[in-house]
Amino acid sequence: MRVCREISRWVTENVQRPLEEWIERTERRCREQPCNWWCLCCNKWFCFLVTFFVRVVVWVTVTVTKLVTEIVCTIISIVLDVVAAIVNLILSIPVIGGIIRAILNWITDIVLRIISIPDLLLSLAGVMIPKKIYVKGVILNANGVPLTNEAAIMPSITLASQIFLRECNVRLIYTGTCTPQLSTPTEAQTIDCGSSGFFADLLGVQGAHFEFVSADCGFENGFNRVVGYASEIMVFVVRDVQPPTTVGCSFSSTHNYVTIEAANLTSATPDTVAHEIGHACALTHSDNIQNLMFPNNARANNTMSAFQRAWFRSSKHCVFV
Repeated sequence: MRVCREISRWVTENVQRPLEEWIERTERRCREQPCNWWCLCCNKWFCFLVTFFVRVVVWVTVTVTKLVTEIVCTIISIVLDVVAAIVNLILSIPVIGGIIRAILNWITDIVLRIISIPDLLLSLAGVMIPKKIYVKGVILNANGVPLTNEAAIMPSITLASQIFLRECNVRLIYTGTCTPQLSTPTEAQTIDCGSSGFFADLLGVQGAHFEFVSADCGFENGFNRVVGYASEIMVFVVRDVQPPTTVGCSFSSTHNYVTIEAANLTSATPDTVAHEIGHACALTHSDNIQNLMFPNNARANNTMSAFQRAWFRSSKHCVFV
């Protein structure tokens, strides 16, 4: 569905709008040219008739093109998303699903990074063509009660958007907040951001639950998650992240999601979401306190190095459409 909207937007911006601007310029020249009084301004009649005819043809052509494109694209997208939903259900099976999910993520990440080598080289040279990254908030619950609300997430999302646009020329597209009704199992409420947490995510109930919720909340992005390209990063709000000094976590190799402690969304660590999204795009920690990827919450300016910018932009999550 997102691809369909992007195609419609492209037709509007690159076909319809330029043609309408040309028609307006032509009509303006018609109005401004001298009138041939000897034939009752017949020179302007022809000009206005031509622009009127062109305007009608453009409107019909663009409308039919957009309508047919959207119908065909929507049908194909629905079919692909249904297929992707079935695949994602398989990926949400503990152990087997987790292993398949990890292998799929590794393969798609490697393939898409190879495809992104030209952009990587351009970015290293300082030429950063505008790209996009899609992010969705997912608020889990404890005993059926949501851990927070969308208003609490937005300051962190806004800051992340500012950082990535400033540092990488990547526009963060926030696709909204999902509050699943499915009760969150105890194993998925507290995240261990260590080796045991990695295996819990890969083989246990935790990873299975997050994958199932992702398939539900991101149905329209299901096919993208399967193939990797333009896959949404899910920002899961959880009850707790361990060890105690940790407020966020990302297992980018097994899942397209990050986790953030609910209590810390409104604390003095609003850049945690941006930091964890960086991990989801395969950025590692930095020992520079000014850097976004500095592991301690004392980060100062949230800057990124030239290589970090290029590596972030070459992620499967950062796309041109």
